[in-house]
Amino acid sequence: MDPKHCAHENCGSGSTVKKIKRLAAQFFIRQLDNGVHSPIYDQNCKPSIKLIKRDEEIIANLFTDLDTSSDHIIAFPDTLISRNNFCEIFLSDFSFQNKAHPAFLIKDLFEEVVYKEFQDYHIIATDASKSHSLTSNAGTSNLQSFVYRIHPINSIFTAEALAICQALDELSVTDKNLLLLTDSYSVLQALKFLTIKSPKVIHRLAGKILVRKNFRQKICLCGLQGIH
Repeated sequence: MDPKHCAHENCGSGSTVKKIKRLAAQFFIRQLDNGVHSPIYDQNCKPSIKLIKRDEEIIANLFTDLDTSSDHIIAFPDTLISRNNFCEIFLSDFSFQNKAHPAFLIKDLFEEVVYKEFQDYHIIATDASKSHSLTSNAGTSNLQSFVYRIHPINSIFTAEALAICQALDELSVTDKNLLLLTDSYSVLQALKFLTIKSPKVIHRLAGKILVRKNFRQKICLCGLQGIH
């Protein structure tokens, strides 16, 4: 039997179908109002993007159908997107991040930076690898470590991001600030320039970092592109 026919039979009359459509529209409006990643309005109730004419008309019609107006849109909620400083990310700030240096010098420069800048931090390093059939990630600190095999459908980008997520769950401590080391420049860059369109795994990672920041724990992420 045709799925649409089944749906209409289960829904009953046409008025029921219209009610479902109306409820769906109401849900859409609520997402514009209060959604965690509302793309329409910012904290000052001002449009954060410029809508094309067609989208403006669609939204205006939805407001009319629901007997409301854009004046009823409340302030954009405080979310990750509005907090672009929820952690410190060092992409190329330190001398040891320069691949042009020889390996022995990079090691010395790294130890010097840790001693001067992060002496009281709990340090965690993460990594990931991918072959034609296996994808895995790992993390280590001076207390413990982990290695996991994840579904091979995951990209190396996702594996690197998940490694940091897992490290925050398993390897972090509560009595010190955290320094997370990764060789994934792309993950750090995506996190640094977080937007509503960022990959879900980056939003997941940002959420975990923000939770720890809310407990007054400072999180720093640093790239290890030059260290092998």
